Amino acid sequence: LDCMRTCTFKGNSRRYNCAACRQSAMAYLECRMDRQLMANEPLEKLGFKDLINEKSGEKPEKS
Repeated sequence: LDCMRTCTFKGNSRRYNCAACRQSAMAYLECRMDRQLMANEPLEKLGFKDLINEKSGEKPEKS
């Protein structure tokens, strides 16, 4: 993944929280679950709770 190149490692502290990588990882896991290649799990349980909150905040409200 290209995002792996953009997420840098600083010393012994690895930055796995790179936003681009996390978005890609979430989309990848959603795709696998949609195609029944893995068991359906809530994305919150997989560590994407904060991204789900951002995603729901972007949706326009219906009136």
